[in-house]
Amino acid sequence: MRKFISTLALTVITLVHNPAVANAPVTLTLSPQQCVALHQGEYCHSELTIHWQTSSPGDYCLTHTNREQPIKCWQTTRQGTLTMDLKFNQNVHFFLQDRQQKTLASAQLTYAWVYNKSKNTRVRWRMF
Repeated sequence: MRKFISTLALTVITLVHNPAVANAPVTLTLSPQQCVALHQGEYCHSELTIHWQTSSPGDYCLTHTNREQPIKCWQTTRQGTLTMDLKFNQNVHFFLQDRQQKTLASAQLTYAWVYNKSKNTRVRWRMF
């Protein structure tokens, strides 16, 4: 029994201090990953769900390219989920950052359109 406990303790210490486990990838996923507007330049409206996960608990913040302040921060946790309504007309990049504002993961919400923007916005009509 004593040998089993020693082996178990050694295994736990190895797992906790193993750099491969400590440097496991951080994931940041978006759903949906793309929003499609009818015409180029029009705003796309999307209800976006963002999920992230790390291997070690800590303080993390979610930001995106069009905003200086974090969207939301979490303390002493390994994962988080956020659902938000977003209105945009260009690609939006999201970043998960640690307390030192080091980017750990990123993801992109892609903007697409069906029809190109009209080159001639004048209304052309003739009477005859």
